[in-house]
Amino acid sequence: MKKIEFILYSEPIQEEWNHTELYKKACEARALIKIDKFNNELILSKITNELISATINSHINGIEPKDYYDQITPFDGGLRILKDKLIIEHQCCSELNDYINWERIISEKSKKWEEIWIGHPSIFYRIVKDEIQLSEYYDNSPESKDIKVKMSFIQSEFINELEKALLELKKFKQKVYKIIEDGNYENKEVLKKALIE
Repeated sequence: MKKIEFILYSEPIQEEWNHTELYKKACEARALIKIDKFNNELILSKITNELISATINSHINGIEPKDYYDQITPFDGGLRILKDKLIIEHQCCSELNDYINWERIISEKSKKWEEIWIGHPSIFYRIVKDEIQLSEYYDNSPESKDIKVKMSFIQSEFINELEKALLELKKFKQKVYKIIEDGNYENKEVLKKALIE
């Protein structure tokens, strides 16, 4: 059994804010994944508009609308893959916009190890016969012969699950854009592109 889903880092739902109403609502929606003792992330398919608004507001807090393009960091997060108690998930410096690196698997179908940027460290993928193989994490670019397989999947099943996750991400993006359009925000077009392309 495998699970492929996008998750979002959001400061307002970290453990230091576990006394807030927003944190409680995230728990009630079963939208939280505990990453470690201090950090939680939101499951995109379960995120509510209220949680999206809080995440947007935490990203623009203290930034002048005229400076959105230069100073806003994109949404932190990425893909999380769970299989047989093994996990591959986004790493340091990753963004939700890194989804384009996963889309490449669908179109390129490489038989050689190719890096998938998921932050640092990153992983590699390749297709062997009808399987997609994902590697362990690596801080550098090892020789192909030194790359170890961490997970393998039937190619058609993996791509099917990946496409479902990408569709959830697309829906999330549409929700973000609608909340910005309907909300009391300035410099809306720049804000949308700065947070998620």
